[in-house]
Amino acid sequence: MGKNKFYSYNFGDLSKGCKLCVKGEKLVLFITGVCSEKCFFCPISEQKKNRDVIYANERPIKELNEIIEEANLCEAKGAGITGGDPLLKLERTTTAITLLKQKFSKNFHIHLYTPLSNVKEEKLKLLFNSGLDEIRFHPKLDDKSDWEKINIARRFDWSVGVEIPVIPGYETQTKELIHFIKGKVDFLNLNELEISSTNCDNLAKLGLFAKDDISYGVKGSEELALELLKLAESLGIPSHYCTTTLKDRVQLSRRILRRAKNIKKKFDRMTDEGMLIRGAVYLEGLVPGFNYRERISKTDKELALKDLQILKQDLQKKFSLSQEMLHIDENKLRLLTSESIARRLSKKIKNKCAVVEEYPTFDQFEVEVEML
Repeated sequence: MGKNKFYSYNFGDLSKGCKLCVKGEKLVLFITGVCSEKCFFCPISEQKKNRDVIYANERPIKELNEIIEEANLCEAKGAGITGGDPLLKLERTTTAITLLKQKFSKNFHIHLYTPLSNVKEEKLKLLFNSGLDEIRFHPKLDDKSDWEKINIARRFDWSVGVEIPVIPGYETQTKELIHFIKGKVDFLNLNELEISSTNCDNLAKLGLFAKDDISYGVKGSEELALELLKLAESLGIPSHYCTTTLKDRVQLSRRILRRAKNIKKKFDRMTDEGMLIRGAVYLEGLVPGFNYRERISKTDKELALKDLQILKQDLQKKFSLSQEMLHIDENKLRLLTSESIARRLSKKIKNKCAVVEEYPTFDQFEVEVEML
């Protein structure tokens, strides 16, 4: 067992799904937030938890074909399907797997996470026949009644693993699970326990808090994970401890870079981290500030787009700007341009121009906004 270049630790090879993931080559497909489990440590956000919604990376999905578009934008070579419990929306899940395989070929690697409570042979058969390459189970640590269901997955020719968060205080139960899965799985993934707005109260009741002011990893999780890795190594189980650092500094950052290169406009300036620096021109009432996102969501989009088209044509004429240097952003209802043009326009258009630095993700989360 040793520390690797991805800020994590492993014994043996990483699973194929993980190998692609650490390169930023996996699309994260959140297929539903519906789940029959009530895990106290679940870190899923409020907009997803227990809601039947679909996201591809940070992008809300209304039509399954939008998943293909997002996969293309981030140059994905595979997908990780998560939830919620994908088995509770099995038809949707198998349809998405089939769609991705048909579009990108059988070599497009797909793995899936699921608890054991809804596992049945006929459901796994449907997943396997749709093209699923790798299945990862989340067994309950304090209830062994479903553990034997892991054996059902061995009836199919795919990769089988167990993936669980490392919870301080659950050392005995986790070690018992590791002993149980010997010879039954191809790999074990241990995740650093994450703290979030939706689980912080539950974790606090157990005396579990963030390990420092800049991390959302829980104190004591890593120390226990390293001990558990030694046990897995002694049992000959290929294993990986995935840190929160890996997820942020490697997996997410590499995926962001891939997407940034594909969506950046001619006028955008891209940082080494993949952030986009661009100019923006806003409509009255939609300037960044208090309740910015809420105001966008409540705006008549059709009317706003008409106003933006008129504004674009007016600015092109008055400032001799080419068509490609002004872009209508349909998501955030604004005009995008270069930083230099925004500064030039601000001399004539007061309090409606800005230079923004933002993520190249679908939600275009702002890192910094400089009003001009």
